[in-house]
Amino acid sequence: MKKLILLDMDGTIYLGNQLFDGVKECFDYFKKHDIKFVFITNNSSHDLEFYISKVNNMGIKCNEENFYSSIEVTLEYLTKRNAKKIYVLGNECLKKKLRNKFELVSTYSKDIKLDAVVCGFNTELVYEDLKNACLYLETQDVEFVATNGDYRCPIEDGLYIPDCGGMIEWMRLCTNKTAKVLGKPDPEIINQLVNKYQVNKDEVLCIGDRLYTDIKVAVNAGVDSVCVLSGESTLEDIKAYEAKPTYILDSIKDLPELLEKIN
Repeated sequence: MKKLILLDMDGTIYLGNQLFDGVKECFDYFKKHDIKFVFITNNSSHDLEFYISKVNNMGIKCNEENFYSSIEVTLEYLTKRNAKKIYVLGNECLKKKLRNKFELVSTYSKDIKLDAVVCGFNTELVYEDLKNACLYLETQDVEFVATNGDYRCPIEDGLYIPDCGGMIEWMRLCTNKTAKVLGKPDPEIINQLVNKYQVNKDEVLCIGDRLYTDIKVAVNAGVDSVCVLSGESTLEDIKAYEAKPTYILDSIKDLPELLEKIN
């Protein structure tokens, strides 16, 4: 029986500011059957309060316990690595969260020794910041960490904007340094939540629209997955991709029917 549902957001329950049909009925089903749910997102350009407000305003009742982002995963990773001084290329919300635990450097200097360069999905990108991050990577044997590896972020009208994966690729081409990519598809995000909610992996179902993040993270973590066709991936993409979802649904609207069958 599935006791913990892990959900992507963009392309899975909504697109932009438009909630998909049947989403509210899914959460009513979770409540009725005492199924826990957590939104897991790679987007490090917003803090959890942004997502809590957005989802609540769409009519889905939730709180901080229902969200886990690549920011939290990155914070835990850097803490385990005993990082002290870091350079962060990302939005202010990412810097604010990391500033609570680490010393953030704001400029480049050959006299400053870093423990890590961190790159997140940066919608506030300033060229000087990008240059500084690359200079540290070029001149020091410093760890290069990325919150996520998504190449693009879906928005309204079937369009996309550049995401963190594209940014770290740009930096790799400049510095010849490859980032340690956290967030989905790295299994650590699921492993942490399995421990937090004290469930077995066969009691977890991961749902999303992207094969190389949402589905691959489930495969890497050893949990079942659902690929919904309401976002980025198509049936042709699924056939061609190495990491296969356990189930395929046209949209999340069909999830209660699936849960009735597999529970």
